[in-house]
Amino acid sequence: MDNADVSLLHDFTGSLQRTTGFFTEHEEVEVQFGDHRRNARLDALLETKTPDGGSCVLAIEMKRIAYPRDVRMAISHLLEYRATVPDDTRVELCVVAETISPGSRDELRKAGINYYDQSGTLYFRHRTWLVDIERAPIRPARKKDIALFSGAREQVVHALLHHWYENVDDGYVTGGALSFLSHTSTYTVSSTMQALEQLDFVESKGSGPSQRRRLRDPAALLDAWAEEWTRRREVKTRWYTYAPSGLLTDRVIEGFVRHARQEWALTGAAAANAIVPRLTNVDRVEVIVQPGEAEHLAYAIGLSQADKGANVVMIERTGASLLFLDEHPERPHSRFASRFIQYLDLLNGYGRNKELAEEFRKHALKIGSRK
Repeated sequence: MDNADVSLLHDFTGSLQRTTGFFTEHEEVEVQFGDHRRNARLDALLETKTPDGGSCVLAIEMKRIAYPRDVRMAISHLLEYRATVPDDTRVELCVVAETISPGSRDELRKAGINYYDQSGTLYFRHRTWLVDIERAPIRPARKKDIALFSGAREQVVHALLHHWYENVDDGYVTGGALSFLSHTSTYTVSSTMQALEQLDFVESKGSGPSQRRRLRDPAALLDAWAEEWTRRREVKTRWYTYAPSGLLTDRVIEGFVRHARQEWALTGAAAANAIVPRLTNVDRVEVIVQPGEAEHLAYAIGLSQADKGANVVMIERTGASLLFLDEHPERPHSRFASRFIQYLDLLNGYGRNKELAEEFRKHALKIGSRK
């Protein structure tokens, strides 16, 4: 156990003493237990005195950042330790970490395990004592968010959601299949899936080349992607074209079919409303284009630049946004962004997009409402 872990352990005992009066009499770290051949170790074992003169042993597992998968392993290890303790010894099981995610806290409560993290959160039960202090977790460094929802890893996330949507009855997929779907390397798939598994978004079975994974909670992964999506900055240009009432979308599609030489895709309200009609009129069409192509396409199609009154918005993107394009059955040669990209682009707060986003999520993606 290093100095940071020792310091964290003492933060826990200090907080416990202040709130309950429990006093640590003896502290032991890296305690071996059970069958010596298995070399099982407990991170810490504390013998405490209670204010009423009783005693209580605390068996502790230490973590830095505790996500649900980490917590389930800690719970299993703690229960394994308790099984080796005589029945007449009162032992309370505890997880102590720098950060414990909300989902992990729920799992610990359900398992009857006490916990503490550096936000000041403390959940502790012993006989008639109950301490329940809940504070927002200290947010860990944003490396995981940035790594998952940008570049090639974002393509893997998109491919995983798309595969779930197409195979909702099973959903298991190999790394090789995801590599093909996402147009990324098997290394990128492997590292992304490991991160998603640590965050408890996916579950796996098998090992090695035959290992397969599937989404545990599509709604949670989509929400995490949406949170990152709404914060990003993008190159957008605004244009105007004349079109008779109700024909704006068709006018734009016709222009792109004729003049676009590279990948493009309709997204946002114009695309989503064609799949889940909820708006009586769409007054703006959003189109994803390749970086650097907006101005050339606009002039080729005959659009006029418009800072105000724009009814066409071009968004310069590549990568995940141009995966899984689809042709609308009533609009030949059209290119619609995938349903997941359409949904994410509805979260921009424009007009009635928020209302349409909820309907689209429920009826087109078959995923429950965003929390």
